[in-house]
Amino acid sequence: MMGILDGPPPPDTNFAPTFLGVTGVFTLLAIGLCGARLYSRIRPKFLLRIDDYLILIGTFLCTVNFGISAASGSHGWGHHTAYVTPKNIVLVFKLNFVTQVLWILAIALVRLSIASSLLRLSPDRAWKWTLWTIIGIQILTYIGHMIFQFFNCMPLRANWEPVYDIRCWPRKYVLIFGWTANSILVAIDVILALLPIHLIRTLHRSIREKILICCLMAMGLVAAAIAAYRMGISDKTFAGDLLSSTVMMSMWCMLEVLLGIIAACLAPLKAPAERMLHQFGLLASRVNMSKPSFVLSLPERQHTPNSDNSDLVDSVHSDRLARKERKGMKGGVTTVEVDHRVP
Repeated sequence: MMGILDGPPPPDTNFAPTFLGVTGVFTLLAIGLCGARLYSRIRPKFLLRIDDYLILIGTFLCTVNFGISAASGSHGWGHHTAYVTPKNIVLVFKLNFVTQVLWILAIALVRLSIASSLLRLSPDRAWKWTLWTIIGIQILTYIGHMIFQFFNCMPLRANWEPVYDIRCWPRKYVLIFGWTANSILVAIDVILALLPIHLIRTLHRSIREKILICCLMAMGLVAAAIAAYRMGISDKTFAGDLLSSTVMMSMWCMLEVLLGIIAACLAPLKAPAERMLHQFGLLASRVNMSKPSFVLSLPERQHTPNSDNSDLVDSVHSDRLARKERKGMKGGVTTVEVDHRVP
C-alpha cells in the first residue's frame, strides 16, 4: 500500500480539487433532479414506487460519498505519499475504503432502479423475464464486488494500514473477476438504455417527440461509455502512487453513478416540465393535438383526475388502450375523443 522512496521525492501533486469541482457540480445536479422527480411523484397524489426509493437511496449515498471524499482531500488525498504524514495516509485509505463500499451500493441501486422502472413498460412475459434476468445478474455481480472488497486481503485493516502477516488472493483472480464483471455491467447498461426504444416506436407521437424521448431514455449510454473508459485506465491507476493516482479513477467512478442518476430522473420529468412551460405560456397548447407523452393511463385518470404523476409507462398503456377503443368503435375515433370520454 505504501512504498519506500529511494532518492529525492517526486514533485508534489494535488488532484483533489479537480475531483471535488467536477463531481460536486454533478452531485448538485443529481440531487436537484432526484428531488424534482420525487416531488412530481408525491404531488398532488403520493405515487412513489420501488424505483423511486432506490434512486433516492442511491442519490443519498452519492452525497455522503462526496462528503467523505472532501474529508479525504483535506487530509492529503491527491498529494504524493512523500508529502503526507503516515497518520493521514492511514486515515485517507480508511476513508477511501468506505467510499468504495458506498460507491458499490450506490451504482447497484441506480442500475436496479432503472431496470425496475422498465418492468412496468410492458406486460409481455418475455420482456419481464429479460429484465428480471438482468436484475438477477446485477445482484450477483455486486455481491461478488462486496466479497472481493471485504475478503480479498485479510486482515481487513490491511486495506488501509501496513500489516505484517497480510494474506491476499492471487491478483489474477481479482483481475479476471474485475474485467468479467465490469464487461457484463457495461453490456447491461447498453441493453437497459436501448431496450425501451422499440416500445417508443409504437407510440402515436411526432417524430421530433419520439427522438426526444429516445434521447432521454438513452442517456444511460453515457454512463456505459464512462464505465468502459475507466476499465481501460484501471491498470495504469493502480500501478502508481495510490494516494495520488486513484483520484482521477474515483472521479470517473463517481461520474458513472451520477450520470446514471441523472439519466434515470430526466425521462420522468419530461411531463412536469412540459406542464410548467404551458402554465407560463412558453409552450403552445396541445388541446387539438394527440395526447402528450408520459400521460396517465385511463384507469389511473379515472381515479386521479388532473394528476401530475405521469411517465413513460403510463403513455405506453394509454396508447394501447386508445388503440383498442379505436378498433372497437365503428368508423374509428380520435385520441382527443377518447380523452373526452374519460371522467
